[in-house]
Amino acid sequence: MRIVTPGLAATIVAAMACSPPPPLDRQPEISVARAPADSVVPVPSVINVPIEMKTRVVEAMLNQQLDSLLYECDTMTLGGMKPVRVRVWKRDSISFGLSGDQLQYRVPLRVQLRFSLTVGAMGLSHTEYQDVEASLALSFSSRMFIKNDWRVVTMTRSDGYEWLSEPVVKIRFVTIPIKPVADWILASQQARLGDLVDSAVANVLNVKGMLQPLLVQIQQPMQISSSPRVWLRLSPQGVYMTQPEGADGLIHSSVGIKTVAETFVGDTPHVALRDSLPQFVIPGSIDSSFVVNLYSEISYEHATGMTREYLLGRSFALGNKEIIVEDVTISGMDGYAVVCLDLIGWYRGRVFLIGDVKYDSASSTVSIEDMEFDVTTANRLHAAAARMLHSIIIQKVKPFLRYSLKEDLLKSQLMVQRLLCNQQIAPSVYVTGAIDSLSVGGVGVTERAIQAVILARGSMYVRVTD
Repeated sequence: MRIVTPGLAATIVAAMACSPPPPLDRQPEISVARAPADSVVPVPSVINVPIEMKTRVVEAMLNQQLDSLLYECDTMTLGGMKPVRVRVWKRDSISFGLSGDQLQYRVPLRVQLRFSLTVGAMGLSHTEYQDVEASLALSFSSRMFIKNDWRVVTMTRSDGYEWLSEPVVKIRFVTIPIKPVADWILASQQARLGDLVDSAVANVLNVKGMLQPLLVQIQQPMQISSSPRVWLRLSPQGVYMTQPEGADGLIHSSVGIKTVAETFVGDTPHVALRDSLPQFVIPGSIDSSFVVNLYSEISYEHATGMTREYLLGRSFALGNKEIIVEDVTISGMDGYAVVCLDLIGWYRGRVFLIGDVKYDSASSTVSIEDMEFDVTTANRLHAAAARMLHSIIIQKVKPFLRYSLKEDLLKSQLMVQRLLCNQQIAPSVYVTGAIDSLSVGGVGVTERAIQAVILARGSMYVRVTD
């Protein structure tokens, strides 16, 4: 390889002015024997969304929902006496405990009974009424779990009750023990009270109501840089959640949103909005690893400019035959890199090299490798008895088809770390996390650039405040 001298360069320029290279009147023709180019597939990852709720919050909500008359009946028959009026109220605050997936409730009740007794003598009769109040506390245990439609349900059973007061009613000469009577009333009402508690828990722990708006919010592109304009887009592919459990006064669970996180430069990226939750799936555990797919592009214009700096005017010789590079352009086609060379000298014309883009982690560079001439170029060289120049041209051009990504890797790390620094993405919704490593997940060719996918690996959490 040698550099063309100024005198020779002037001669070349004069020759170029007389007979310019042929225009690009065709597209390169890729050999059918060449394997299809690999496409770069973005790497999905998981956003971890911890869910915690203090049991006292649930307790307060339960007490708000169960803060009225729970049961009433004016026509009950008890022990041969009728009608008996019954009223049941909540006496005090419901206490709430949680251990694992087992809930424990204690529901204090106030029971009011009104008995009526008709007394007759000498053809006359009158009715006497006796009111009495008693207090007791019902106990329930429930197993809490999430169904396929994301509803929190509880399976409640009675753990019995205790009397806080155990009155006995005496009407004239008849003594009526209240405990057996109340036992019968409560046995018929425990299921109903359990249903009320189940309904209240489902309303308080509205998982679907919490997750569905969050799923929509995180899909809105987030601007992470203003100069240049860089956007982060999250594209959810699935949602799963661990079953809720409790300990130390907290109900906790973990939601994993499987998503593809990608960055884009320029205008706001398009969003194919997914606004419905898939069926609930129980994972073994929630993966906390997170990957941002950062697309770093080397535009063909930039690649062409860099390559021209090194190749224009260079000559390749084989014996007494010399070929000079008059111009070079880099482009892409069907996933391959295309190197277009305008040559003058012993062989004059336009030739195309087809190659794969590869990444070298040791030098942090992208290069065009495994090059071969396109079909038409190969035929022309063969017809011109220039077959021997095949390997010479490729060998001489190849060292200048390398482009560094070191600066892009550094910028990417700083940009993503800034993104994950407790950034607010929606009202009461914050993103936080850390980047552990950067690597290049793959390189490919698009219509406008050589594209490298930089994988920023770490952890990411979405925190929802009260």
